[in-house]
Amino acid sequence: MYRMHRVFCASAWELEGERRAFYDAITQVNEANAMRAGVLFVPVSLMNVRDKRPIQHALEENIQACSHYMLAVSGGWGPLERNFKRDYRLANECCADPALPMRSVSLLVRREPGEPSPFAQELSTAGIAFAEFVTLEEFQGHVRQLLVASLAAEVCHAAGAAAV
Repeated sequence: MYRMHRVFCASAWELEGERRAFYDAITQVNEANAMRAGVLFVPVSLMNVRDKRPIQHALEENIQACSHYMLAVSGGWGPLERNFKRDYRLANECCADPALPMRSVSLLVRREPGEPSPFAQELSTAGIAFAEFVTLEEFQGHVRQLLVASLAAEVCHAAGAAAV
């Protein structure tokens, strides 16, 4: 039987391709790494709706039930109808609560080739950690790296617990 880890990916309106690439990256990690370790990463994402406010309560419940939260944005936290700052803050609060399953929170910022991202500069100034990407392949690489690192930490933790 697999241990299920729900992975939530929220993405800005213009990053629908990244949301779809997230599913591909999850599949790749499950097939190459997770399943043989007895883990199955289960993708959860916000569909490409214009206004998420009517479903905000359901989104928050899903964030609280996930082991990992990834946010993909480009020019900022998003417009009023689809703003992710509150969700990102909630995910970090969940990660700090040992009673909840959240183990990691990642912020991925898309930038244009050869141009610095003003939002990335804003995040740096605020002391918020993030990773940048330009292409879908780079985005998928970040997702795979985060999941594989999480899997390695879990396997190491399980081995340590078994030795005790």
